[in-house]
Amino acid sequence: MACNCHINTGHSPLSDLCPDDIEQQIIRAYVQLVFAAENTAGVRTTLVARLCSLEVRLSELPDASVLQDLPPFWLEIYSHITRSTVDSLGCFEFDEAELAMAVELVLKAKQYRELYH
Repeated sequence: MACNCHINTGHSPLSDLCPDDIEQQIIRAYVQLVFAAENTAGVRTTLVARLCSLEVRLSELPDASVLQDLPPFWLEIYSHITRSTVDSLGCFEFDEAELAMAVELVLKAKQYRELYH
């Protein structure tokens, strides 16, 4: 069964993207958080990529999370089939190391697609 696996821009299949393209999309999502509406808990979320029934989302926690030493940014792979988070990664500032780990998480989503589709 074929399914659409696209980065949020809707132009390129994730399977055709290199890590640099994924990194750019994560950075775009990070910037888009400024314009995202907050939910009732004060969390802002934007879509990074959609892979069939999985979504890669970037969320920003409210300022109170800093007081609890939690990373303010969370990248998560969410399954619509199980209605749960499959994997996640917390980031403080998306420095070079954190951005590399974020790209790896998005690449992992391609592997999870086989399990959750």
